[in-house]
Amino acid sequence: MKSERCEREDELLDALRRGFAGTELEEHAASCASCSELRLVAGALLDDRADAVASAEVPTAGAMLWRMRVRARRDAESRARRSLLLGHAATLAVAIALAAIFFGPTLATAASQLFHHPPAALHTPLLVVIATSLLLAPLAGWAVVRGK
Repeated sequence: MKSERCEREDELLDALRRGFAGTELEEHAASCASCSELRLVAGALLDDRADAVASAEVPTAGAMLWRMRVRARRDAESRARRSLLLGHAATLAVAIALAAIFFGPTLATAASQLFHHPPAALHTPLLVVIATSLLLAPLAGWAVVRGK
């Protein structure tokens, strides 16, 4: 059965955090079921916390400096990757816009003529070669840029 909350629980909890409860508060906690349970549970938790803080290993200054440098390098690499990605996207957009401006009407006319009157020389093996080269060109460029 759960006991009712005592109005002195907050006072007892503050005293337990400080590490000192006066005689009057100790006597009250011994006679009050709610405060007695709080003293038992909170005391155990605060003791475990104190043990964890005391046994925690603080890294050396050299280790912390090394970790900070690694983190700074990773952050710089991440910012550089984002900048390169934005630069690539902008370059691609400009290239597509320029191709559309300069070659759009010519390509549209050629495409409409190709679909309405396909030449006899344009057959499946030639289309496969063209499609393969169009697919492999970006991959080859990526491999050259990556240097692998």
